[in-house]
Amino acid sequence: MQRSSSPAALGSTLAALGQHEPIVFDEFMNAPLVLRHRDVSAALRDTATFSTRFYGLGPMSAAMIALDGTPHHRLRRVHNRFFSAGASAKYAQAVVPIAKRTFGAVAAKAEVELVGDGIARYPMEVFLTLLGVPDELGDQGLEWVRAIITWLGSPMDESVAAAGQQAYARLSDYTSTLVQQERRDRGDNMLGEIIRAFEAEDAYSLEDVTTAVVSLLLGGFETTIQMMSATVSALLLNPDALAQVRAEAGLAEAAIEEAFRWANPTAGLYRLVTRDVELAGTALAAGSMVYLCIAGAHFDPQVYPDPETFRLDRRGGAHLGFGLGPHYCVGAPLARIEVAAALTALLDACPGLRLDPDTQPSFHYGARGFVQHGTEALPVLT
Repeated sequence: MQRSSSPAALGSTLAALGQHEPIVFDEFMNAPLVLRHRDVSAALRDTATFSTRFYGLGPMSAAMIALDGTPHHRLRRVHNRFFSAGASAKYAQAVVPIAKRTFGAVAAKAEVELVGDGIARYPMEVFLTLLGVPDELGDQGLEWVRAIITWLGSPMDESVAAAGQQAYARLSDYTSTLVQQERRDRGDNMLGEIIRAFEAEDAYSLEDVTTAVVSLLLGGFETTIQMMSATVSALLLNPDALAQVRAEAGLAEAAIEEAFRWANPTAGLYRLVTRDVELAGTALAAGSMVYLCIAGAHFDPQVYPDPETFRLDRRGGAHLGFGLGPHYCVGAPLARIEVAAALTALLDACPGLRLDPDTQPSFHYGARGFVQHGTEALPVLT
């Protein structure tokens, strides 16, 4: 895919195309791309017609993403318990010291490759701490997660299937052991919150809790890395906004939300069409796949006036970076906590943080080998 020095280039290009053709077939994605905000939003809300059931064919068959209707609603209620406001506040207390330690170390160097030297390991350390998992899982856990996500992103590629299946089995076995230990010993951590949530809804089973924990690891690892990279990149590429955030800490939340629109790594989401339907004047056949292009929707001028401009005072439409409707990302509260803690720690530790003028950043679809838009590296000066 084409590379750009700005994370906003993909969305801007797709939105411009969408002004003339709301749906176009893309050979690379092997599906029609739905480009306009109103059509993407409508499809995300209509889970009966635009379904996630295709996830049921692989290792995520028991995960919430693969469910619709009553089974999905039941499991969603459980997840909402361990991502409640009270639980999230407790998670934030644990995450802030990790962020300070991780990004405080960055300040010791004058030149830093921020992804490799800080961002890439941060989400896994957060999960290890929140779940009460021994440090021994660190590097091995990263390897398992990468192998599984690579497989999920290319399920028909036999060259990655065996490694992905083996990694999924090993991560599931490891997690299952942790769940059994936690249920016996009862600690005050996120894993305990998850178990108690399932028990409170009379929905506990070892398999279901294990699937929930593995799903969080898979959904919160690489995407969080790219969300942090996107947020930092957005501010470094918009120095006036960065100066405002430094001058007024309360603007950090607005900066994160605008970065999630302007540079979100979730370029789009596949959906299975369950019935013959017409969307934006285009006939879509039952059994076909469509790609709901969030990147294009984020630059739709009908919803976001002057979409190319990164604005801390933007009002109006919320971003679609966490999805919309019944399958809105259940882990969004934790993702926001992680990014906010990381951004605050990084800006506090590095008052002179700026892009390395000798190395231009590069953004493209498929960054780090995953099905998202982002970057492999972010060279900065501290």
